[in-house]
Amino acid sequence: MKFNKKYHSIITLSIIAMVMAVFWAGCSSASTREGMALYRAGNYDKAAEYFEKAVKANPQTSEFRTLLFRCQLNSYYYHLALARSLMGAGKKEEAAREYKVALQIFPDNKRVSDELDACLNDGQKKPAVPFQSTITPPVQLNIDPSEKMTLNLRNAPIKQIFAMLGKSHSVNFIFDKDFRDFVYTIESQNAGFYDILNQLCMVAGCDYRVLDASSILIFPDTTFKKRTFGLRGTKVFFLKNIKADEAKKLVLTLFREQQILAQEDANLNTLIIRADNNTLIEIERFLASVDKAKSEVEIDIEILELNRNVLKSIGADYGATLSSVSAGEYTAGSGTTPGSINSLINIDNLSNTSIYLTLPSAALRFLETADNTRIVSKPNLRGVDGEEIKFSVGDDIPIPQTQFQAGAAGGFNNIPVTSYQYRSVGVEIKITPLIHRNHEVTLKIKLKLDFITGYRDNFPTLGKRELESIIRLKEGETNIIGGFIKDEVRKSLSGFPGLSHLPLLGKLFGSTSKGVIQTDLVFSITPRVIREVAIDGDDQGAIWSVTSGNQNLYSPPASGPGGPSGREEARGERPGGNSIIISPPTQRRAVNSELYFTLRANSSVEIASLSISGSISGGRAEIQEMKTDFAGGDNSKILKNVSGEAFDVGYNFESNPIKSSTIGQLKIKFLQKGSYTLSLSTISAYGRDRKPVELTSNSSEIEIFDTPSPGTPETGRREREDREERE
Repeated sequence: MKFNKKYHSIITLSIIAMVMAVFWAGCSSASTREGMALYRAGNYDKAAEYFEKAVKANPQTSEFRTLLFRCQLNSYYYHLALARSLMGAGKKEEAAREYKVALQIFPDNKRVSDELDACLNDGQKKPAVPFQSTITPPVQLNIDPSEKMTLNLRNAPIKQIFAMLGKSHSVNFIFDKDFRDFVYTIESQNAGFYDILNQLCMVAGCDYRVLDASSILIFPDTTFKKRTFGLRGTKVFFLKNIKADEAKKLVLTLFREQQILAQEDANLNTLIIRADNNTLIEIERFLASVDKAKSEVEIDIEILELNRNVLKSIGADYGATLSSVSAGEYTAGSGTTPGSINSLINIDNLSNTSIYLTLPSAALRFLETADNTRIVSKPNLRGVDGEEIKFSVGDDIPIPQTQFQAGAAGGFNNIPVTSYQYRSVGVEIKITPLIHRNHEVTLKIKLKLDFITGYRDNFPTLGKRELESIIRLKEGETNIIGGFIKDEVRKSLSGFPGLSHLPLLGKLFGSTSKGVIQTDLVFSITPRVIREVAIDGDDQGAIWSVTSGNQNLYSPPASGPGGPSGREEARGERPGGNSIIISPPTQRRAVNSELYFTLRANSSVEIASLSISGSISGGRAEIQEMKTDFAGGDNSKILKNVSGEAFDVGYNFESNPIKSSTIGQLKIKFLQKGSYTLSLSTISAYGRDRKPVELTSNSSEIEIFDTPSPGTPETGRREREDREERE
């Protein structure tokens, strides 16, 4: 009684657990049966729901997971084909729903995602994001490279042309002692600062390096000077798809003229490059074009085995006892009754013996049977473009190998030693896909079939069928490969001894049987592209090399809170949008210095007429000159008035409207120490349609200090700067 109380709860829980296990097993079995019925009926979505329940109930059973995956795969293909069909019929809303169902099954399929985006955007692809370099030099000029200017100088010294370019953008050019000056004519209309700078450097055979926000060093383009003044940097490129050693080979081959240094790191899959600024930018764009995920393809394969076991039996069949010879009623022997047949024959009295030959009823038979087709394997293989996919199914059989060895050192090799080497028999498939951009796939196929043909002296004999081929298929197109036929023929003869071997009458006294076992393997191959290489607009263009300077062609400095270089300016912050910009925004010079200020117009619409007025305040200053021949061309009409500390100017650009251009340059001399402000008081602009254009403006803050004592280094530096500006 105590035993029952002690183990009663344990027994009860065990029974409940067994009942629950049987219940869940029955439920999962019922779900599997219903799921298989739905799968055969083509209702893959409902079938997947049943198999999901089976997987949750039996997570360790791989069979349920395989069935669930097959349902999901067939459901994916069904919804994708339906979505494409609806898209072709112009039913975009229904197509979008089907695309979304397909993406819920395989959300990482980029191609289907792109098709959905095209469906939602009326067939228009998303605009490609332009390439933006992450490489910026340590020092950048404080200018806006998008601003345009016109520079026309005839038969002028090249240094003077550099100086004019620098004055228009408040940039100071410093020349190497070996720079050669010469006379040059330049006519440039609506060109950017870097366009003109590169033109001058190319003509003069020189290179440049930015020293600070407003200074550029010009030096001859020689190997020694580049090694002395050139700016070189080191960049670590983290690669995502391509291997570092492959990227290194490509970079060293294509950029060998730039004298770069490259080293790969296989552990981090990085490429380390040391080169100048322009070369680093070109390499970065090149790697962005080649470091892409490879295309992927899914290959559906069905291996069908067609068996025809043919048994043909032609002739007479006499049963188990072919014949019997017996004696009649007068045969000697006891216990015989009249009319009976005795199996004993009296040889002494053969003349009085009746001999009977019993022939069973002969049956001519013709029999032929054939087995049905069966699926040997149905794998779904997924592979990467250009990489081999290998699949094999079969058995490993032992092959004995006998060698003779000596029993002792110096003896004869008379002791047999048998070892076994395993040999694979079955089907082996090797496929290398090559995915094209027109939704076609080239498949390099190698099919191999090894099988046992028979046994000889208890050792297996092996047969082989092998095929190598290259085919090109459209996506979803099926190719069938057959002809792997294997025949086994067996013959047998049964019948009356001697008589069954007669040439013509032998069929009456026996039967011959012929068994033919014929096997044919048929391969069905269907490729489906599931991911393509993402190629955007920048990948279609060329990568151009810049042979001078450190300008970033592919990612110009963006205008930030502090101007194009991203540095904050304490005063005189440049306005954005439609505006008149005064540059430089800040200056600091000595008394009696002559400073140059540039006025630039930036507008989103064309300006046909413009009038502005401004002044300098804060102390004694004089506007000595105002140049206005920068914009609008020769047909533009300009009226200007300069009086002491104020100026007025009017432009008429009817024949050649402007958007972004330099419109004027002021030369101002400061006669007294103090803080000055150059600003515009009125701005009036109109477009070609006679509608007003609103323009804002900034101001320039100038600090003027006392002139240093003569003979000091500061005085010498100021005198050089003033002399260069006058030149």
